[in-house]
Amino acid sequence: MDLSYQKTKELLESHGIRPTSQRLEMAHLLLEKHQHLFAEEVFHLVNTHFPHASRATIFNNLKLFAEKGLLGTLELKSGVTHFDSNTDVHHHALNENSGEIVDIELNQTLEEKVLSELKESYFQKTGKQLENAKLVITLRGK
Repeated sequence: MDLSYQKTKELLESHGIRPTSQRLEMAHLLLEKHQHLFAEEVFHLVNTHFPHASRATIFNNLKLFAEKGLLGTLELKSGVTHFDSNTDVHHHALNENSGEIVDIELNQTLEEKVLSELKESYFQKTGKQLENAKLVITLRGK
């Protein structure tokens, strides 16, 4: 995702976020490529380019970016949130050995069929509706 700083500034503004210098730098680093980082990784990434940014500022901006839809969130393990720079509709594959998370897409017809069957199965087993379902495929072995 080849972003200029001007494009990053426009993206922040379009999400209702005031583009301070720290937010601009942070958003630019996070959105320059698709990645799945947890808060501490973001802190280290930003501090390599903006060494005076405080942990609280970075964590507060992460929360703001997620609330405004600039970043997605992904919780793969209880209590561990990854911030996803790809906000397009997609699913994830998790390599359990390496911890790598890869974005995966399904063609629309297949995605609708799979999600429909998952929602129906979930309803039959729990009596509850499944909303906003996303697939996470866990890869094990070599």
